[in-house]
Amino acid sequence: MTAANPTAPERVAPQPLWLRATLAVVFGLFYAYDLWEVVESLVQILGLGLGFSALGWVIMVLALLAPAVLFAAAFLISRRRAVLVAVLAYLTGLAVSAVVFSSATVLLGASGGVVVP
Repeated sequence: MTAANPTAPERVAPQPLWLRATLAVVFGLFYAYDLWEVVESLVQILGLGLGFSALGWVIMVLALLAPAVLFAAAFLISRRRAVLVAVLAYLTGLAVSAVVFSSATVLLGASGGVVVP
């Protein structure tokens, strides 16, 4: 807050480009791993000769899109924030991505999303 305007937020010095890039790459690898988990599950289920119902495909597509969308959101949130806020944004996105994958796995079983053709 400034003396002239006590309700105005304080300006944070911009992060150096190398720091923003390093954070994006390091956390991007974790998001890529989450994405790979979904792809691996798809390949394993289809490789076993099983299929998906329409609801199963919707669940798997949402689980596939979630890591990419959450990474993009965390990246946009952290662009002009302090380093700690950027790290917390990336970690929050990873936590939500993990919850989405776990929920998708449970929903596939509970909703009959995986079917035997």
